[in-house]
Amino acid sequence: MKPQITVQLFSVRENAEKDYEGTIRAIADMGFGCVEPAGYPGSSPEKAAKLFAELGLQAPTAHIALPIGENKNAIIEQALLMGHKYLITGCPPGFKENYTSMDKVKAMTELYCEAAANAAPHGLQVGYHNHDWDLAVIDGESAYKYFLANTPESVLWEADLFWVAKAGLNPAEFVEEIGPRGLALHFKDGVVSDKDTFREAKTESGNVMLGDTAPFRPAGAGDVDLLSAAKVYKYTQYVAVELDRYDGDMMQAVKESYDYLTGQGIAQGKK
Repeated sequence: MKPQITVQLFSVRENAEKDYEGTIRAIADMGFGCVEPAGYPGSSPEKAAKLFAELGLQAPTAHIALPIGENKNAIIEQALLMGHKYLITGCPPGFKENYTSMDKVKAMTELYCEAAANAAPHGLQVGYHNHDWDLAVIDGESAYKYFLANTPESVLWEADLFWVAKAGLNPAEFVEEIGPRGLALHFKDGVVSDKDTFREAKTESGNVMLGDTAPFRPAGAGDVDLLSAAKVYKYTQYVAVELDRYDGDMMQAVKESYDYLTGQGIAQGKK
């Protein structure tokens, strides 16, 4: 069965801040049956859950904090309210600070193991969403390979194909490497260039990377070989549309991405 198409709602954060309900209704009208929340600008989890139910939208994946520490129960309760299955960090706790030494990578990895153990009794799994900097080699060791080798297979890896390509790796080979951890993937496209620079920014959804330029493009309109990646996924249940930024009409870019990914048979929607 083809994966279901979803959309990372961080893409439409500016629209949502102005009119959350109208933005979500427009996304449902495009044919999306799933969405991937990353905070609720202009709304709340309770209001969003009611709206999703009315529109027949599901939110099996979300960018959300790890269920650890004093917020553990609140995060799990929110996940259950929203019907999430997979709790994925848009960026890891501590952000890029984790990648200054392998000792810090190892400490971060232990947090995901702890989170996985906390989530499992509730039927939930945790996961990691990558950028390019977390695919680095540190002290001669691949940080992401260490993470994969030292977390249970139940800890997912939501590969972001644009950032994989930006790191100089082959997206299709990366999807094959993560195997059954790749239950959800970001089929993000854009102009892959070493001239772009990105900086840390704080949002309601947590810390993110924002560029001084906007290299992101609708799916199929950039440099990332999405078709080759789609040929090798075996375990993927959800294919996400995401554009971190876009100089044009973001809602139109989301619609163009939907049309490309469903039209190419990479994912299926409701239309």
